[in-house]
Amino acid sequence: MSRILSAGIPEGFVDQFDNTLYHLLQQTESKFQKAVDIKPIINAEDKAFDAIGRLSLVEKTERNPQTPTEDITTERRWVNTTPFHQAVLIDKDDDLNRVVEPTSDIMIEFVNAVNRKKDDIILASIDGDVVNGRTSKGGTSITWASQGGDLPYTGKDTGRTIVYNCAVGNCSAADTGMTIEKAELVREYFSFLDADENTPIWGAISPRQATNFFGQNEYVNADFSTSKPIATGRIIPNFHGINWIVSTKIVTGIANDVVGSSQAVVRCPFWLQSGLILGVQDMISTEISIESTLSYSKQIYVHMNMGAMRRDEDRVCFVEAVA
Repeated sequence: MSRILSAGIPEGFVDQFDNTLYHLLQQTESKFQKAVDIKPIINAEDKAFDAIGRLSLVEKTERNPQTPTEDITTERRWVNTTPFHQAVLIDKDDDLNRVVEPTSDIMIEFVNAVNRKKDDIILASIDGDVVNGRTSKGGTSITWASQGGDLPYTGKDTGRTIVYNCAVGNCSAADTGMTIEKAELVREYFSFLDADENTPIWGAISPRQATNFFGQNEYVNADFSTSKPIATGRIIPNFHGINWIVSTKIVTGIANDVVGSSQAVVRCPFWLQSGLILGVQDMISTEISIESTLSYSKQIYVHMNMGAMRRDEDRVCFVEAVA
């Protein structure tokens, strides 16, 4: 968090605005920020992260044998950061004390704008293209579709999308919304890929998919859960071992259906926390200046610079649901 002071701005105003914005962003972080690995990017626009292939041990069958060696396979992927900014003008006759209050409309909207942009960046990375190679500029692009992302999941070593009318596992093709049976397949998908059981699983659904759960006995019945979703009217945060995020950014689209039936479905992403990286070059910085050509209004400027990346396709999958 950094700030730049301009001559003529009361120091107390600058400090209070800077500190209030910083603490509000800590208290009300974006919905998706807590669900990814955050990595600082210092003195650079891009940063590389190397994934190492699996190693295996071999049996030692004799005394003093030759030491075995194995070539380590690596894949370098890049986080490319993008700057975002916005400014507002405060008239010379406006009450500055009101602007810097935590409950002021300007302060709240800046916090909301920053958090919305963070969510957009993270969501776009889940099935977005990833740059692979020695450098970020001359590397190759890895698409979600090229890694089986748009193929239906039916079991081990198949696709990465659980379709809306799936009939594998305990799913029924007639249950086209978000169901517990589809959540079971999400956990099965990661289990087949030997996911670390200590790594949190996250899933993002729209409010309609959250409503789907309230119509399922296993979700609302106290025999299956110690929580009381009917009483609270809220999604159970860690139901079935998945951390659920309800977001209006998860929307219906005609082109979302991977089996090509033109059915309008919602694509709900699920991922391991270690599967997404948010690279931060500038979490938030502010600058306040006096604009002499605009009746000496005070300009409040906010800047951030970050980017996100899918670390590994095996740590991501999608579930289709009819809204």
